Amino acid sequence: MDVDRHWEKVFAPGSTRSYDAGQPMLLKGSRSGYVLRVLEGWALATEPHEDGSSKFLELRGRGQLLGETSALSRDPCNANVTAVCRTVVQAVTNDRFFAEATGHKEIQVSMFLDAQKQHRTANVRAGLRSFGVVSGLSRLLLDLARTADAPLVVGIPQKVLAHALGVTPRTLYSAFADLERRRALSARWPVLNITDESVLKKLARSEE
Repeated sequence: MDVDRHWEKVFAPGSTRSYDAGQPMLLKGSRSGYVLRVLEGWALATEPHEDGSSKFLELRGRGQLLGETSALSRDPCNANVTAVCRTVVQAVTNDRFFAEATGHKEIQVSMFLDAQKQHRTANVRAGLRSFGVVSGLSRLLLDLARTADAPLVVGIPQKVLAHALGVTPRTLYSAFADLERRRALSARWPVLNITDESVLKKLARSEE
């Protein structure tokens, strides 16, 4: 079974929603009643703290799901999810998603493997700050490009990437300048064009 096509069919009858940059999509502790599938744009998942700050968890983009864990567990949402830029999604009810997710063994296996992959990815992203800034940024950009399935990463503000890396926007700007000097990418915000993936891969493996 082609899993991507399966989800396209499942979500096709659902409603299409558009979120502006900064608009909440899901709130921790809430029961939205829907699972969202990203068509375009990016969604930022964070863990809110009592003092008003938040911990970066992950970024999800085209083809990825939001709220699926809550739908399967029947528990409230476990994170805040906010649109990073204009983000368009398809939404289906938790009940429809649950039926489709649990009614096909191939889908269950795929979702289990995908959940493991996303968990590893989230852990890697959350641990990026343990690497040097340029190395961590290289890893993050390669990961986002894989999600986008293109050498272009579009619509993610510098402040969101800085938050992901645990650095100041000024430090991030210096890291981007370094990557541009190495001809690894061309930054014309909000568009990042990866011009030499091999350079990013080499830097991603280094710990500076």
